[in-house]
Amino acid sequence: MTETELDLLPVPDELRRALAGDYADRARVVDGQRVRVDLDWWNTSLVKLGAPGGCLWVDGTDTGQVDVTRAHVFAAADQGVWPLLWLSMAWGTGSRRRLVHKRMRAAAADPERYAAALTAAAQAAADSPEHAYALLYPGDRSLVPTLGPSFFTKFLYFAGAGNPVHRSRILDSRVARSLHRAGWRSLKTGGAWPARTYGRYTGLLDAWTATLSAELGRQVAADTVERWLFDQGAGAQLRPVSSVA
Repeated sequence: MTETELDLLPVPDELRRALAGDYADRARVVDGQRVRVDLDWWNTSLVKLGAPGGCLWVDGTDTGQVDVTRAHVFAAADQGVWPLLWLSMAWGTGSRRRLVHKRMRAAAADPERYAAALTAAAQAAADSPEHAYALLYPGDRSLVPTLGPSFFTKFLYFAGAGNPVHRSRILDSRVARSLHRAGWRSLKTGGAWPARTYGRYTGLLDAWTATLSAELGRQVAADTVERWLFDQGAGAQLRPVSSVA
């Protein structure tokens, strides 16, 4: 298939309306997006599997059922790559326990090697998203088995600690589905995207947010656009509590 010319891809009118309405408040739409997490199960599993990084803590507790928001994961960005990885995984995978176990085992198999790659990727994520992506997806294969692009782009995004100009953003199947509907016809919706595609994605969001910021007379953050794309891909309406892919 011919590669879509993203320079010619216009901002969807529905996105314009959303950013002037329900999606205008980034603190609610982005920082407040949450998923319920069973900390008892997570921390028992981390210990049992010998996963590096210690237990998860949210608002001063490591037990019980808690709502983990994007803001909670942002706060983990300065705690090291393992706490950030596990908390972003908890937010990003929710109750899919079999998948989580596979990811924990894979990461625990070679923690020193993976910690070095995760650290380098987190550092590159701010300004060089395509390079950061390639570090975790060398040769179009996941460096850490079972940690594919739909998940590790969450890690790259959260490494920015909530900085609205951080250039790495979440790309998962729901976001890709919305972009495909918006005209990016050459974009596969099922994942396994090469690093170049991720670079094109972050560049497209840069262009869209620049256009929208000029039109609205205020700074529009790319993660607000990503949240809208995610919700559109799920066929969902914006709610204070939203599950994540």
